[in-house]
Amino acid sequence: RTEGDPLRYTNAIRAQIQAIDRDQAVSDVRTLDDLKDADAGQNRLILALLGFFAAIALVLALTGIYGVISYSVLQRTAEVGIRRALGAQNLDIVRWVLMECLGLAIAGIGGGVAGAVTLMRFLKSLLFETNPLDPATLAFVALLFFGVSLAAGYLPARRAARIDPLSALRA
Repeated sequence: RTEGDPLRYTNAIRAQIQAIDRDQAVSDVRTLDDLKDADAGQNRLILALLGFFAAIALVLALTGIYGVISYSVLQRTAEVGIRRALGAQNLDIVRWVLMECLGLAIAGIGGGVAGAVTLMRFLKSLLFETNPLDPATLAFVALLFFGVSLAAGYLPARRAARIDPLSALRA
């Protein structure tokens, strides 16, 4: 351990090594922090790319859920009309559509957790001083996907709630 910049002792250390063994070459002197940073740099790049692709996957999930729910609402316009004609309120229709979203979200979260548990075996070497199956991280990602699923289903649910029962039954 040194006080201040450890590289300022480079020449003194080099001279001491040369005094002990003239044939010993001393080159490319770096601090341990520099070596750790260089080694961790590649892992940081891999993890940044992994995060980027995870964000793309989240956007694709959002788009996919939105598309599936929108198509489902479109296909079930007559059913929405019947529900409205029988007295269902806007909130009832929104809740009904969002429950379908929750089913998709639960299936996606289950598959995602199973995939994460499987892939952590391979990603464990990239993580430093981190529990690969951190429950807080898994819970955060599950809640994030849950929220994204509800957000994706909200617009189709609101659109379904605005369907006029008379025109839906005529279609």
